[in-house]
Amino acid sequence: MAEKIEFVCEGCGRKYRLRGSPEELREDLLFCPECGGKLTLYGEQTLGSSSSQGISPTPRKDFLEDLLITGPVALIYWTLPASKDRVEEVLRNEGYVIKDFQAQEDLKYWLRLFIPEVVVFATEDEGRVADFEAMLLDLPMEDYRRIFRIKIASRYRTLEPTEVFLAGVHLVCNPRDLEKFEEIYHKARDYWKVLYAPYFKAYESLEEGRIK
Repeated sequence: MAEKIEFVCEGCGRKYRLRGSPEELREDLLFCPECGGKLTLYGEQTLGSSSSQGISPTPRKDFLEDLLITGPVALIYWTLPASKDRVEEVLRNEGYVIKDFQAQEDLKYWLRLFIPEVVVFATEDEGRVADFEAMLLDLPMEDYRRIFRIKIASRYRTLEPTEVFLAGVHLVCNPRDLEKFEEIYHKARDYWKVLYAPYFKAYESLEEGRIK
């Protein structure tokens, strides 16, 4: 499971958090997206360098911009011939920042930066989804349970409870129903909000007790 590593800017004092092992992060590549100051570890861990263990990862072009994302995020994996425009429109209207991923490395990258609130798997390739799900299951259970997971494929009957259960997600949708996605999404959201409310309330109370 990727650990959470905290950094603080030597210039403005802002704090950031990334997921990954210290050996995979290069100290010479981490700079504050706000002021450009150097990011240093907020703790006693040691980061890898460009020459340590032969590891020399190349940061994404938008790495610093991605670090600035503060709102809720929806990750989308889409290989269906149907357009994803309606799904993106609904999620944006709900306040989500939309980010796409096409491979396990992409998902790994995003999970180092934040825990998404929504993940959409729009594909007929169930094996591919299983690989992604395995990565999500590697998260702490309290983080995993907060991710609203959606599967979109022609095999599903939209909102069918049995199929939702067997798919192991919160919402299943047939591509032919995407025009009604806003209504479908809200129905599923309302159902799970009520169902999970006692769990999250108990968990938050437990966390408050630990803090005290």
